[in-house]
Amino acid sequence: MKNLWIGLLAACAWHVQADDAAYQQCLLQYQSKVEVPQVVGLVRSACDHLHRELVLLPRKKAYWQCVLDYIPPVKTPEVIADLLQVCREQHDFRK
Repeated sequence: MKNLWIGLLAACAWHVQADDAAYQQCLLQYQSKVEVPQVVGLVRSACDHLHRELVLLPRKKAYWQCVLDYIPPVKTPEVIADLLQVCREQHDFRK
């Protein structure tokens, strides 16, 4: 029984390391596209939700991916709210 727990803990530790690598890759991929300072936190949050959150509903995952796909390259802060609203409407994970 003790060996089972040790194996489970080791598997969990490996999973966390894999998620950290995916999180870091996400930051590298999307933070480099950021042009508006307000977007930095959104990208960090989206990467965190996609790669560190243990349970992620498919629609919630789609919402955060939408944020990453459309928010980083915006050139003016005025469009951020509109794009977030569209992502929310298309991928409403509260349903």
